[in-house]
Amino acid sequence: MNTSKIYLLLGAFLATATTALAQDSYDAQTFSQSDLSGTSRFVGMGGALGALGGDISVMGTNPAGTGLYRKSDGAFTLSGVFSGDGAMGHDGTRLSIDQAGLLVAFDMDNPSGKGLQYVNFGVNYSEKRNFLSNLFTPVGGLDGIFSQTFQIADMANAAMFDAVRNGEKYDKYFGIMTDLATLNDNTVLIDMVDDQGNLVNDEYDNKLYDGVAASKAIYERATYGANSQIDINLSFNVSDQLFYGLSVGVYDIDYSRESFYQETGVDGYSYEWNNWYKTRGDGFDLKLGFIARPFEDSPFRIGAYIHTPTWYRMTDANGATLYYGDRKVGYLENGDFDYNYRTPWKFGLSLGHTIGSFFAVGAEYEYQDLSTAKFSDIDGYASEYFRYTNSVTKETLRGQHTLKLGAELKPVDEFSIRLGYNFVSSPFKKGAYRTLFYDDPYTETDFTNWGDINRLTFGIGYRYKTGYIDLAYQYQMQKGDFYAFDDVNLKPTTIDNNRSQLMATFGFRF
Repeated sequence: MNTSKIYLLLGAFLATATTALAQDSYDAQTFSQSDLSGTSRFVGMGGALGALGGDISVMGTNPAGTGLYRKSDGAFTLSGVFSGDGAMGHDGTRLSIDQAGLLVAFDMDNPSGKGLQYVNFGVNYSEKRNFLSNLFTPVGGLDGIFSQTFQIADMANAAMFDAVRNGEKYDKYFGIMTDLATLNDNTVLIDMVDDQGNLVNDEYDNKLYDGVAASKAIYERATYGANSQIDINLSFNVSDQLFYGLSVGVYDIDYSRESFYQETGVDGYSYEWNNWYKTRGDGFDLKLGFIARPFEDSPFRIGAYIHTPTWYRMTDANGATLYYGDRKVGYLENGDFDYNYRTPWKFGLSLGHTIGSFFAVGAEYEYQDLSTAKFSDIDGYASEYFRYTNSVTKETLRGQHTLKLGAELKPVDEFSIRLGYNFVSSPFKKGAYRTLFYDDPYTETDFTNWGDINRLTFGIGYRYKTGYIDLAYQYQMQKGDFYAFDDVNLKPTTIDNNRSQLMATFGFRF
């Protein structure tokens, strides 16, 4: 295929991207997951406080954990996340307010020690997920055999076939292409359609377009923004044996992605895509929690909690610019598109034990089935597009397991040392891939099948009278298989999502 036909093919791909529907299983897992975030004490102990309680951030996991408070508490946390070199002109470091909250403990003045002892009320802001990540990588495994243009050709063929099958002229689908390239070179078309766009041969195996193998390609991407969370919490202490809690969560998603893909073909052509994508959303959920001390004379505790799905109202927008050689040949921008998104249910079990006032240890297990995430139209019903997207999500994603471990040692009353560990299993099934429709607005064909997450945490704390200062460090390790486009025989490029975080919490109890 000569360069003018590649030019025509890329124009066809840009022209077909006109319908503002772009959600898929990769978005579903992005918006369903959480970071390890909160106060420095919470992070320093790996978040394993579901049974231990006594930290303001625990209202976002096990709402009953605030029931162990006997004094009111206020805390404020600053954080810096470091993800290596920046990309797409963005910095690889992000400073933020990770947490700010207040809890007020009400003593029920019940000297018998039986029945209701405390009723506690709190409000806490936290950064549920920091979307900061950066990637710059050569695309491996092309070997002069593979190319993004083959996937583009398949999508263009599907659009053209639907047009002629429905008795429509092909320029109805490729109108933008007439401004990007010359249609006079119709040798790119085979006998499937004539020059009037009428169906000549309905054998689907006949292709209208084909791609050209690539000699090399590079990819760059930056994601940024956050999913912010506010929990409103109410908890109860009954006889210092049973603790109950309820939290209402309110969420705000602000997610942006920019990417760049450049490919050079074996016959010398060169093109590049510059893409941007934004999602804004608001949501809410409900969390219920329980903690019990099964043995009255023992500090050993068992905790359990359940989170309803988070119901989001989302708005997407995206755009792309196509360059062929040194020339800008096309620009596409899709305006706001509104839809609903529902995350999975989440369940957690936890254990906690203390020895005097100088040692505490906790363990926690959490589960959510990401394959049950759902997209739907604003009216709450799933259109044909969303039904198919939800079925692909079910085939692509799976149940995710999270294990949290943490310990705290107080060599003296004023000073604490903390350690923590997290394991989060991969959300993707083997062989997962991104499904694109020819009328998607995506010109991003890439996807990454991320593996397990391992987090190591360390923290220290100092108490003086009613005030306290806590510090924590968190290191996250994760690898993934990156694909620049969908081809079952393409070997993935291994990339990582490693990053560090430093935190400081300032608080007081009264």
